[in-house]
Amino acid sequence: MTSTQRYLEMADILEAELAHVPVGAQVPSEHVLADRFRVSRPAARAALQELERRLLVRRVQGAGTFRRGRVEYVISAHFPPSFSETVRMAGAEPASRLVSCGVRRAVEQERSRLGLATGAAVWTVERVFSVNGEVAAYATSVLPRRPLLNLDRELGDEVSLHKVLRRRYGLNVVRARYRISLDVPPQSIAEHLTGGSRGPVWLAESVNRAVGGPYVEYARTYLRPDVLDVTFEIEEETH
Repeated sequence: MTSTQRYLEMADILEAELAHVPVGAQVPSEHVLADRFRVSRPAARAALQELERRLLVRRVQGAGTFRRGRVEYVISAHFPPSFSETVRMAGAEPASRLVSCGVRRAVEQERSRLGLATGAAVWTVERVFSVNGEVAAYATSVLPRRPLLNLDRELGDEVSLHKVLRRRYGLNVVRARYRISLDVPPQSIAEHLTGGSRGPVWLAESVNRAVGGPYVEYARTYLRPDVLDVTFEIEEETH
């Protein structure tokens, strides 16, 4: 049996065992696995790395390897376009940190998505989201400035943008368009999202509108696939 076959066999055995291990529990170390399977430390390390690639464990520098539990992140017409509310509906605990909030002129892509005139001013809101204490997403929201005066005074850490839109400005926001693809985040975003590592993650682009009104948000959100299991729910319309 080749070394590649051996560590993959180990990974298969461990994957089956992990199905019975609680989320967050520590996984045996390379040293323990090497002794158990009578292999070298590099082979044991390769097996753990394979489990990490399968999104079953996460390795924390200096602490060890732990059973991962990905949170189902559902995209549905029946779910609000709010990261925090969607995560709570999945039974997990969200948190948010405001990176920045400012005003600038909209670029062509933003004007097209939001139906704005040339020269229109927009708010740009940058936020980092966590799920159960682990960084999960980085979102950039672009919103028209004119109907949202003093938005910067309303936002902060642990403040829901969509609750502010509803309570302060009377805008009940729903999804109008949603598109998702694999992408590599810019280094500036990767620093917040993955500690600087620039592997591929989900990039969700969404346009949200006020019920019965105009488009009010164009968002680009980088989502970590090792933390979030993105699921689309499409239901047949009934008459």
